[in-house]
Amino acid sequence: MEKILGLFETYPPEYDLGQVFFVLSAAVLSLFITYLFIKSLPYLKPIKIAKKAEERFQLDLSNPKETAYRITFLIHKYSTPYNKELLERLERFKYRKNVEDLDKDTLDLISKFMEYVRKNNGRV
Repeated sequence: MEKILGLFETYPPEYDLGQVFFVLSAAVLSLFITYLFIKSLPYLKPIKIAKKAEERFQLDLSNPKETAYRITFLIHKYSTPYNKELLERLERFKYRKNVEDLDKDTLDLISKFMEYVRKNNGRV
């Protein structure tokens, strides 16, 4: 029996506590960096599209210049039957320093455009 136990000699530890601490701290640090990287990926973040869309496209019709730019952005994003005519009407409000208020026909066209986009392309 002693011959068999002699085969399994116990060896003294070759690593001191400093090396063990270094390896463990490196492993924890690499796990933390991996966690931060994965957390920062854009497709893992929750997206609240509806709320952002509502905040982004609140139209202030008393400011014709801002309204013209916002509607032009939407025109380039969505395809509607009103795009061409609406772009032509909004050109006079975009590139001038002082502009007059939106006329009734333009307001009606904006209303039709927004209704079409809401109905056919989801929420805006």
